[in-house]
Amino acid sequence: MAISIDTRTIQPGDWFIPVQGDQFNGRDFIPEAIKKGAKILDVDIQRYAKSYRKKLRCHVIGITGSAGKTTMKDTLYAVLSQRYRVVKTEENQNNQFGVPLTILKADFNTDILIVEMGMRGLGEIDELARIARPTHCLITTIGTTHIELLGSQYAIAKAKTEIFLKALPWEVSPRVAYLNESSPYYDYQMKRAKRAGFIPKLFGGIEKPEQNVNAAYLIGREFGLSDAEIRSGFDAYTPSSHRMISLSCQGVTVLDDSYNANPDGMTYALQQLKRQPGRHLLVVGDMLELGATADEAHQAVINEAIEANVSVIFSYGHHWGNVSPQGIPFEHFSTHQDLINRVLSELKRGDVVLVKGSRSMKMEQVVTAIQGRLS
Repeated sequence: MAISIDTRTIQPGDWFIPVQGDQFNGRDFIPEAIKKGAKILDVDIQRYAKSYRKKLRCHVIGITGSAGKTTMKDTLYAVLSQRYRVVKTEENQNNQFGVPLTILKADFNTDILIVEMGMRGLGEIDELARIARPTHCLITTIGTTHIELLGSQYAIAKAKTEIFLKALPWEVSPRVAYLNESSPYYDYQMKRAKRAGFIPKLFGGIEKPEQNVNAAYLIGREFGLSDAEIRSGFDAYTPSSHRMISLSCQGVTVLDDSYNANPDGMTYALQQLKRQPGRHLLVVGDMLELGATADEAHQAVINEAIEANVSVIFSYGHHWGNVSPQGIPFEHFSTHQDLINRVLSELKRGDVVLVKGSRSMKMEQVVTAIQGRLS
C-alpha cells in the first residue's frame, strides 16, 4: 500500500499518516488529505513501522557513514536490482520519518530493502536501527561531519556503530557488516560489529570512488551476482537529486553535487572531478557544523583541489573567506549573485564545473544559473 506523510504529494487511494513534528501537527492536514482521496492511518509511524518490519522476510541493508551514504544506496539499488526485487530509501528520507516510510514501502514480494540512516547526534542511529533491524550493515567511512555537535571523531564513530544491534529471536542469520578498512576507527567498528554478532566483510581502496566501487562489488558478489551483472548495475545507476549529477550544457559539464558538503564528501567529489577530461573549475559554499575544525577543514580543500587539477576556485561563505589560496587562483564572493555572475563570465567550452556546498548555502542556484545561461 502507498503511504504518505505529505499532503502535497498524496494521490487518491494513498494512506495518510499524520505525523507530529517540532513545527507542525499532521492532524491539521487530515481534511486536506481526505479531500485528495486519501485514507487516514492515525498511528505513531515509528511504532507502526517497527511492528511491520517483523512481518518482512527480506534482507535489510542498513547504510550509514559520514559521507557517501546516498551514492552507495543508489549504487547498490542499481546493482542488486539486476537480479532481485529491491526497495530503497528515496532521495534523502533517512531520518525518523524517512526510515519508517522506506520500511513501509516493502512487502512480501521484496527481496532486499536498502535503508539509508542519517544522524546528527548520539542515539539517533540506534533509534533508526531498532526500527529497521538491518540484517546487513554498511558503514561508508568515519569522517568529521557533525563534529561541532558530537565533539570528536571518536564520538562520531561511536554514533555510527550504533547500527550494530544484537539479534532478536525472530531475526534471520547470519548477519553481515561491510566495513571500510581504509576508514578511521576501522578497528573500533570491527569490534562493535563482532560484539553484536555480525560477520565482518572488508572493502577498501586508495580513493573514495574506488572504495564505493569495491563495496558494491563485494556486496553484489555476496548476493550471488556475477561481475557482468554488477557492471550492468553500474551502467544503470541513477543518482539522487543534486548528488554528483553530470549535466552537459553546450560543451560545459556541470557536476551538480550541491545537496550537501563535508570534508569527506568534498574529497570524494574532487576525486571524481580529477577523473574528468577538461579544464576543472570548483564552485564551493561553506561546509557547516565543523566547529573549531572548520577553518582547517576548508584550508585542506586547497591541496585536494590542486591534486584534482583545479584551475580556479570560486567560493562563497564565511569560512571560505578565511582561507589562504596558496598556489591556486582563488576568488571569494559575499553574495550568490556576484558568485554566479563571475562563474558565468569564466565558462568556456570543455570546462568541467564541480558545484558543492552545505545545504543551507543553496549552491543549487549556481547550477540553475549555468543551465539557464547555456540552455
